[in-house]
Amino acid sequence: MARGRKSLSLGEQLEKITAEIENMENSLKEMKKAKKDLEEQIKQTRLSELDKLITEKGLSFEEVKELLNK
Repeated sequence: MARGRKSLSLGEQLEKITAEIENMENSLKEMKKAKKDLEEQIKQTRLSELDKLITEKGLSFEEVKELLNK
């Protein structure tokens, strides 16, 4: 005959839920850090491409700044 699940006491249920919340919070922190790292990589790639384009066009930083502020 199969046994039913043992009911957890309220204290045990609270401990279980608290542990699950902590695990989820840790996962969320890791995901936020990964997101921030990816955003920084994207930003650096874009800046590198922009610098390459400026150099290819023979412009100085000041010239580009002036063009963008018009």
